[in-house]
Amino acid sequence: MSNVVKTEIYNEEPGMGLNANPFEGEMYIDLTGPMGSMSGLYYGLIFQLRKVGFETLKIEEWIQVPPVFKQYYDLTIHQKEQLEAQIKAGLGQIATAIHDYDLISHDLRKYREYMDYFTKIEKGKKMMMSKKKLEKDEGEQMAKEGTQLLRSVFVDQVDAHTGEGIAIRTITPRWPTIIVDFMRLDDKDTDPKKIAQRHGFTEAEGAVLSTKNKLFMEWRDRLFKPTLQERFQNVRRLVEMRRASVRQYTEMIKPTIARYRMIDDALRTPSARGFHTRFLFPPGSQAYSLDMTRIWAFLPFAPAEKYKVTRDFFDTVTLSEAGFNKRDIEILAKNGVDVKETLPALPVERSIDDIVRRYMPNVQKTYNVEISIHDVYLARQRLSNIYRTKAMQMIGGVPRRESLPTMAGGSWPFSPYFVFLDIPFLRNVIRLPNGTELEDMMVDTITVQTRSQNVMIVTILEMIAKEKELENYIKQLLGEFGGPDLNLKSIEELVKEEYPEMFGGEEKKERKEGKDLLEPVKKVQHALGDVLSSLGLKFDVLRARGPYEFAMDDRIAEMFQVESMVQGYLYVLRYLQQGVKVPGIRI
Repeated sequence: MSNVVKTEIYNEEPGMGLNANPFEGEMYIDLTGPMGSMSGLYYGLIFQLRKVGFETLKIEEWIQVPPVFKQYYDLTIHQKEQLEAQIKAGLGQIATAIHDYDLISHDLRKYREYMDYFTKIEKGKKMMMSKKKLEKDEGEQMAKEGTQLLRSVFVDQVDAHTGEGIAIRTITPRWPTIIVDFMRLDDKDTDPKKIAQRHGFTEAEGAVLSTKNKLFMEWRDRLFKPTLQERFQNVRRLVEMRRASVRQYTEMIKPTIARYRMIDDALRTPSARGFHTRFLFPPGSQAYSLDMTRIWAFLPFAPAEKYKVTRDFFDTVTLSEAGFNKRDIEILAKNGVDVKETLPALPVERSIDDIVRRYMPNVQKTYNVEISIHDVYLARQRLSNIYRTKAMQMIGGVPRRESLPTMAGGSWPFSPYFVFLDIPFLRNVIRLPNGTELEDMMVDTITVQTRSQNVMIVTILEMIAKEKELENYIKQLLGEFGGPDLNLKSIEELVKEEYPEMFGGEEKKERKEGKDLLEPVKKVQHALGDVLSSLGLKFDVLRARGPYEFAMDDRIAEMFQVESMVQGYLYVLRYLQQGVKVPGIRI
């Protein structure tokens, strides 16, 4: 059964959706054979399901190997421990690279500040050559500001270290205004007498200022400027190197983290740990291994007396016709979706209905990821793409697998009803003290459901959530995601929420969706239909809530569930029985 979708969906909304379990559609299967036989049977079934048209997905897996089974333990759990050590080392490299990057970036910001001073001077000199008086005056002011900024740097960081009684700062008791006087000088002020006459200084102060001004120009033009240019290029290079190394280290470690996460130790989760209370092998003395793989498989079917007319080409619908409202379309546009382009139609439109929207929060809570309307759009597109790909394979009645090597099986009927299989495979490898090895495979428990199109969109949305869960795990470990466990967000989003004025964030505003004007009429219609039905009078058009079948006794039980049992449940059961050579079994 799906992790999110519950069977009560039929009881809640007749005609709005379908997720019905046949009473006979559940079975516990336990098969044992020599080493490799059960694995071969598992892979054969997976390949066969795709050959007959099923779309197969792996939704869950874990493994448990006690240290007693040393050979297998070293290949699995010990390998995970080695990956853990690599991840720790990689995270340390990233932390060191980020620290170095911050230090070098600080130097770059300081050098860039000095470069801005020289840039202001050079721009001012060019503007001073203009024939326009306004532009010329502006250039003089700009060059003067840049020079004064460099003079302040010279006084604070260069001249201040020339010694006691020599630096300008240390002789202010004799001439209190000498620093201000030094800032008023320009490059022409080199003669002591002319400085004293021009600015009204004493000759002694003029001599000191003349000497300091010459030293300033020597430092600015011959020492500081060429050194600054060379260092700025070197530091800029180091910054780019460190920025690239942080990015590269992060990308290099992602596959390692993914491999680590994919080796899912059963003892990591409470549910899997609890399973071992039912498993009778002693892990401290018996060599065994236990692994679980859960497979979902689904295939549409055409019910009798419905959808008889075959369709060679799909119609198209707009986003609005597919069920996306105005707010949804705005969000999709921000995510790069061409909202003006039409979409291939699914068998039932509107495909994004109340059932899909109702289960979005359930998916989000179950997998601890953020699910947006864009993810719903991607789920719908995946289902649409499977329909189109399956149809393209059988154009003209001839399979076209050479252009689509990853797909197999025949064309899907253009129907909104699906056979859905949930098959958890539990494989146990046992090594006896005499060296004999056995392989046991339990299917605990295979179930089949009849599902409608909107429920299948939710199912595919669960797969997208699983993919996002892995990506969030990697990003959280690398520091790219953060926040509370149930509300993980990127660092960019977190800082925007904390300081929206600084990072360009927006305050959240509640939006109210428009009401359906026909809702009161629909309520009266549904109530009348329910009353008539309770009296034994069936007027299905009055009871219908949605576009899907809801006549449980007449159609779902007698027709739909039969299709699910034959095409799904019995097919898998017969395949497994044939694989272990049960007499008289044929597919």
